[in-house]
Amino acid sequence: MYRLLIVDDEKDICENVKYLLDWTEYGFTSIMTATSYTEAVNLAVDFQPHVALVDINLNAYWGYDLVNHLKSLGLKTVFCMISGFEDIQYLRRSMQAGSSDYLLKPINTAELRSFLERTVVNTLKGQLRRNDLQPQELDPVLKVPYNSLSKITNKIILVVKTDYHSSLSLTSIADSFQMSGKYIGRIFLKDTGMKFSDYLTAYRMLQAKQLILNTQEKILVIANMVGYMQLNHFYIHFKNYFGFSPSTLRSIEQPDSTEKEELP
Repeated sequence: MYRLLIVDDEKDICENVKYLLDWTEYGFTSIMTATSYTEAVNLAVDFQPHVALVDINLNAYWGYDLVNHLKSLGLKTVFCMISGFEDIQYLRRSMQAGSSDYLLKPINTAELRSFLERTVVNTLKGQLRRNDLQPQELDPVLKVPYNSLSKITNKIILVVKTDYHSSLSLTSIADSFQMSGKYIGRIFLKDTGMKFSDYLTAYRMLQAKQLILNTQEKILVIANMVGYMQLNHFYIHFKNYFGFSPSTLRSIEQPDSTEKEELP
């Protein structure tokens, strides 16, 4: 129903923004990208976007100059400036040009959702398709609903849930997504407040705890099951996370257990 234009001189950022949200929740069924001022002008005239996310710096041009020009052509587009710089001058010029909002990179999905909700309801006079009355599943590590996180972050979490027992890194995940590791790392950190490595460790620890409590497997085997080949490494992470060792947990919950510490 609605059309979205993303303008950034970095092509990978244009593509990555597409995966930040499920845009259909807000009624966006067509998304196009432009990586230069000239391309954006030519595309916008034909595409007539309802909303445009515009980078502040477009090489030889400024994003607010693009907004000014498109408005002078009669476009009724709602503009939101995106920038890696928290600069009051950029903000002022963006507002003067007619931008409705100003978001910092990496884009905070909660702020983006807020902008979209205001725009769809108040400006475009539409209705949101999201059903917020349905029960919301919480992430076991973050304790927040998954629908409060970006699409990219949710994809990363899904990989962790599926492959936490194997060797995982943000670089390998980024390669599988055909995205920039640094970019999705910044998105994940801004979304969750945690580095990817810390989230992976926390998820592994929670899985290990459940295995210790609910199975009779040896601690060494459980360590391997959650992705640790070195038992020392597992013990250090477990004790740092919970404040007690895996064997202590088992002895408390299963008093008859005779398993000893398996460290050298």
